[in-house]
Amino acid sequence: MNYVILFTDPAATATNISGGKGANLSLLTQRDFPVPPGFVVTAAGYRDFIRAFPELPARIAALPVGDAPALQRAGEQLRADLAALPLPPDLIADVRAALTRFPPTQAFSVRSSSTLEDLASAAFAGQHDTFLNITGADAVLAKIKACFLSLWHDRAIAYRQQQRFDHAHAAMAVVVQQMVPCDVAGVGFSINPVSGDLSELVIDANFGLGESVVGGETPVDHFELAKSDRSLRRSRIAQKTAKIVGTADGTTEVALSGAEAARPCLDAAQLAALADLLLRVERSYRFPQDIEWGFAGSELFLLQSRPVTTIPTRWTRDESAERFPNVITPLTWDFVDEGFHRSLAYSFRLMGNPPCHGKWFGMHGHYIYGNQNVVDLYLKRAPFEASSLDELKTVIPRLREEYRWVLELPVQWSRDLDDYLLNLGEYLAEPLADKSLSELWQFVIRVNERGAQYFQPNIAISITHGTLHHLLHRLLKMFAGADANRLFDGLLAFCETKTGIINRELFELAALARATPGLEPLLRATASRQLIDDQTLAGFPAFETRFQKFLRDHGHREVDFDMYHATWLEAPWIVLDNLRLILQTPMTPTPAEKERALRVRTQEAERELFQRLPAEVHFFFSEILRLARTYTSLDDLEHYQTTRLALPLRRALRELGQRLVRRGVLDEPMDIFFARRAQIDAAIAADRDTAWQEFTATVRRQKTVYLADRVRTPEWTLGATRPSLAATSPNGRHLHGLPGSPGEAEGPVYLVLHADDFAKFPKGSVLVARTTNPTWTPLFYSAAAVITESGGPLSHGAVTAREMRIPAVMSVSGCLQTLTNGQRVRVNGMNGEVTLY
Repeated sequence: MNYVILFTDPAATATNISGGKGANLSLLTQRDFPVPPGFVVTAAGYRDFIRAFPELPARIAALPVGDAPALQRAGEQLRADLAALPLPPDLIADVRAALTRFPPTQAFSVRSSSTLEDLASAAFAGQHDTFLNITGADAVLAKIKACFLSLWHDRAIAYRQQQRFDHAHAAMAVVVQQMVPCDVAGVGFSINPVSGDLSELVIDANFGLGESVVGGETPVDHFELAKSDRSLRRSRIAQKTAKIVGTADGTTEVALSGAEAARPCLDAAQLAALADLLLRVERSYRFPQDIEWGFAGSELFLLQSRPVTTIPTRWTRDESAERFPNVITPLTWDFVDEGFHRSLAYSFRLMGNPPCHGKWFGMHGHYIYGNQNVVDLYLKRAPFEASSLDELKTVIPRLREEYRWVLELPVQWSRDLDDYLLNLGEYLAEPLADKSLSELWQFVIRVNERGAQYFQPNIAISITHGTLHHLLHRLLKMFAGADANRLFDGLLAFCETKTGIINRELFELAALARATPGLEPLLRATASRQLIDDQTLAGFPAFETRFQKFLRDHGHREVDFDMYHATWLEAPWIVLDNLRLILQTPMTPTPAEKERALRVRTQEAERELFQRLPAEVHFFFSEILRLARTYTSLDDLEHYQTTRLALPLRRALRELGQRLVRRGVLDEPMDIFFARRAQIDAAIAADRDTAWQEFTATVRRQKTVYLADRVRTPEWTLGATRPSLAATSPNGRHLHGLPGSPGEAEGPVYLVLHADDFAKFPKGSVLVARTTNPTWTPLFYSAAAVITESGGPLSHGAVTAREMRIPAVMSVSGCLQTLTNGQRVRVNGMNGEVTLY
């Protein structure tokens, strides 16, 4: 069969063949998860279907993506034109043949599976069509064609546009899967998608088929469980109003009332089974998953799984306090932020990690915070699961292929380093005096851009360094048990690093000072700054020559991470302070003697380890050890070379600052660091007195705030308090519901009761509705926040709001009666609270 591929076929796990949904279901089937059997109509079938419509590329190029009403009309016309095309005859034959594998009366779900959906970068939740309880070959074929057409719904087009996907590259596969007559069904997340708590599982459920949960149009039961012991942390049992059940020709909605409406959908045993399934799926993908599931009687089925696309932020100093202990000036952070997150995206692609949405680090009150949810999620990913020698031997071949880049990266990085260093030398030699203010600023941008290009793979180096250390420790625990910690310390006791080399050179300088008559007492008794200012070291020529060479070699070393602060070359007295500290010690043993002892310890630990290991894993362990040491050295070296960027940047920024001081714009040359990059861009572009006056006031104000922040102790975790689930009834100036998408936003209310209201929706308003469905997606691009009267945190509306990064509160009872157009409200999506003004 050319157009149909079974879930059990290894080729079906390719997204370009089966689309996101089909590839995931095929992979889960092949990993022995309880997936109902089925097959995929491949994306090749869609491509052959549209081949009979040669004007499609021109129609795609002409789509009015910036005009929602026009886009809706264009999408309708395009689907109507495509609907007139017949399905390829071979596709029809292949589908009919595949259906003979099932009983003639078997009902199926027919689901769109775009080659762009269910990826870690975009869920496409509800943007394409799904059909349930379809019986008979003719009906299945009709729904396959409808799924092809759904690629051109205006909501799907708008979503692709928002995600910056190329419409011309989109293709549609279709999943045809045995229908499960669910008694209860729903969705589950292996993390809390609203709070970002990685230790929680979240489940929404209703009686009947899961569409009532996914669609968000009826109240549903909500459960939050602890990952560690599967215990129930929080729950809210809804007064359910309806369920969806299968009929002879599709589905229908059945009203619920009385005891059935108030009864929990899931008992303790079912919750435990779901928790186990969620954790198994997450371990299988090594990344948080969003699943659809269903119980038919006592049997649990996995109906779909996709990566969680949006991880909420939780800002803490856990990851950042050591790296960024002090306040950072605005300009430094603007440069670092852009370069770091470019490197993060590049490095994650190199490493095969799912993309990271949002920020890893962020500046709050001039202190740098890490997004701890993202940090924990990515840095704690184990490259494999193995608890025995046999399991380890089975994964080694896969590791060799999947992590080949780990072997190649050090060579590639070293190859590219020379060009970066040559460029820095050119920048330091380039004359600045003849440049205009605009040219000088463009020079700064050019230098920073070269640094960002150099830095692109460096996050991969840093993360791999940590991963290799964690991996080695886990392997040692497997083979050495209680001796693992001792062996680990011994095996990595010595690694050659640039920092170690510099420390040896500092020691040698201190030894030379001690051996130079009269110099050691001077260094001990005289302030280092005074020795430099008075040029005292010129009286000790041998030491002065060695000292100046040290500064030429390593003078770019930073005193503080912030480029606002001088380097060793600009503040050489700091090096003398280091020498004074060394001279105050016994200076025995020497660094060379310490190094020899560590090398001996490393060799002894290595000998002991290989005596314990089976011969068949000797090479594997020797490579892990070699790479752990290589990346230890490389991680230190890349930081050393990164800091070289400070010299040309500070040189150019000082020149820029001096000119602005002469014009009366800045009080001090280095006050330029208290401006934001965009503010400098705007002031230089305008180059008017009024613009520079405003710039002066802004810089002074921002410096004042910086200086105040510098002396305060930053809170360790931002917004640490998380309330329990609130009641849904109005309470004075507040309405409460379920947290749907984190964040806070304020704006005027606009009630959207039906599609006719779309065109009138004012940009920046708070969207208030009974519910939302996928056709409403374009409204989210204009909305400041979302409030719905029904639905839960796992509904399409909540998923879309999280992807658009706008706050949302779901299941706010009475919101349509309480709120009026134009009324100002503040929406807190984390707390599930709406404040009325």
